[in-house]
Amino acid sequence: MNAPEKIGKYEIKRQIGRGAMGAVFEAYDSVIERRVALKLLRVDVFEPGQMADVRARFKREAHSAGRLSHPHIVTIFDYGEHEGTPYIVMDFMQGKELADQLEGGKRLQIGEVVRVMTQLLGALGYAHESGVVHRDIKPSNIFLLQDGSLKVVDFGVARVEASELTDTGAMIGTPAYMSPEQFLGLPVDARSDIFSCGVILYQLLTGDKPFTGSVTTIMQKVLRQDPVEPSALNPTLDHAWDMVVKRALAKKPEERFLSARQFAEAVRAAQDARSVPAGEPTVMNVKVDLTLPQTEKTYDKTVPMSRAAQAAAASQPGTQPVPAKKEFPFLAVGMSALVAVSVAFAFWAYMRKPAEPVVAVAPAPAVPVPDPGAEARKRAEAEKAAAAEKAKTEAEIRARLEGELRGKLEAEQRAKIEAELKARREAARKAEFAEKLAARKAELQAQAARKAELAAAARQAEAARPAPQAPAAKPAAAKPATPQPVARAPAAPSPYRGKIVKLDRDWGFVVVESYAMGGIRLGDRLVASLADGRQAEITVRRIAGNLVSATPQGQLSDDLLGATVGPK
Repeated sequence: MNAPEKIGKYEIKRQIGRGAMGAVFEAYDSVIERRVALKLLRVDVFEPGQMADVRARFKREAHSAGRLSHPHIVTIFDYGEHEGTPYIVMDFMQGKELADQLEGGKRLQIGEVVRVMTQLLGALGYAHESGVVHRDIKPSNIFLLQDGSLKVVDFGVARVEASELTDTGAMIGTPAYMSPEQFLGLPVDARSDIFSCGVILYQLLTGDKPFTGSVTTIMQKVLRQDPVEPSALNPTLDHAWDMVVKRALAKKPEERFLSARQFAEAVRAAQDARSVPAGEPTVMNVKVDLTLPQTEKTYDKTVPMSRAAQAAAASQPGTQPVPAKKEFPFLAVGMSALVAVSVAFAFWAYMRKPAEPVVAVAPAPAVPVPDPGAEARKRAEAEKAAAAEKAKTEAEIRARLEGELRGKLEAEQRAKIEAELKARREAARKAEFAEKLAARKAELQAQAARKAELAAAARQAEAARPAPQAPAAKPAAAKPATPQPVARAPAAPSPYRGKIVKLDRDWGFVVVESYAMGGIRLGDRLVASLADGRQAEITVRRIAGNLVSATPQGQLSDDLLGATVGPK
């Protein structure tokens, strides 16, 4: 696309980009004295019938981005037309598209992922609060500047609230990054951009797109299938990222993040998350109290002394009574061992079968055991309800999709039938035209043959005519009595005579075969005498030898065929 050297006050320097709709040039604003980027619409690649929609979309880009002022959204300076071609003037940015950085399945570091996503979601959050939905968020519409920041570009399909530049029921966007409601042609809001940001987050974390294939395959996956969790493709990721991506890519808009700002907070929280959140029970932090209850019984096993021994002991000064030794000292050791074995067995049984009560040998207070069946029933009921809701949603989506596909097939079949009927009508018209052309050609050939026959008959008649005899000699006195002009009498033309031999209804004229031309010329008016005595006036339009084409003053009637024609 060749650009002029100057458009308004902007001096064109060089072309720096080219897209499906326009070409981008580096330009210089000679009034403010700054470098700008000028996007010029490519009018040469669109059909005349498409230009109205293309111009509206191009103007919508300036209208959508021009009302936004954010450090991470491209700034629109001006919009105008040059010789009927629209153009937009915007920031001159140096850097590259995010799509170029993601080529080849490249993954970004977590810190860079968080930086890109928070800046992107911050820009979209501002746009959504201003009433603008982008509707085509993808890596090629995210421009990474050299200083590490980014800018969101290309608001050409954006929807602006309270604006006439909106599309209803149209499938707009890039398939790999479109939300389910975009595929279904439903009205979209900010949550559609959140879904597209979820696709970009998945690609940044794993290097792969969550939905791939043909357009039909991508649509089926977006509407019915959940992608593989990011942590399964990138083992270095925490499971918190799986939860963030899963919510962003929810099929129902109401199950996604409520806003772009909430999405950004979840991204920052996932960056700071741990593998096991604090406070949740795990196998390593469950405490088991194995302390046994103590009994307060004591056994006094003293041996009674005889009275003589007591008296003898009492008679000795400083002598204290000696208590008897304890009986069966091994009994305490055995009981302790038995208690220890019982406790060990109870702990082993508790760890193997937590649902069954453990009977301890040592006396202990009864411990209430939770009923695991109730928790299982609750979980089963929740799973059943979720499965029913999912089946209902899939049925609704399937019914809607089948209806749309059925309508599309009917439209295609109807278009095919109309095209076939049109082709048949065209073929019949061509055949009819060829037939008329062949008949006209045969008629002309017959007329030529008839003319040749008449010429041959005239030559034969001329040859059979006797030669004129020389006039007899007369006396000289009688010579003045013979005037010279008498010799010119045979040169006077005889009156026109002819007969109508054909009626051409396609062209609306009659064909007259002439017996005596009589000096007839184009535009002369003749009179056709019908068999019933009526007369019709005809006008000469063409003379070809002895055939004259003439148009009647009134309608072309079958009574004219065979009528004799003479001068008026």
